[in-house]
Amino acid sequence: MTVQMRRYRLKEGAKEAFTRVFLEVIVPLRRATGFQILGAYWLSDRDFLWFVGHENFAEAEAAYYAHPERQKVDPRQYLEEVETRFVERLL
Repeated sequence: MTVQMRRYRLKEGAKEAFTRVFLEVIVPLRRATGFQILGAYWLSDRDFLWFVGHENFAEAEAAYYAHPERQKVDPRQYLEEVETRFVERLL
């Protein structure tokens, strides 16, 4: 499985709105396109970290972003900074 770490720095005051979009739109759509959500963590009120995995990451990622429901929301409006990288499992 390919696993991606996604770290977000939210805009000031965006935690509640971002959390709603994450739980109500992002997570269900990721799961609907075959992703596994491997963990999601608040590091602080503005720093969020989560891990998502899939056996065919690139194809699933394209399907996720092309999904009509995903087109209706733009979580970037809540984000100040985004870092993504693929990680390799040790344990």
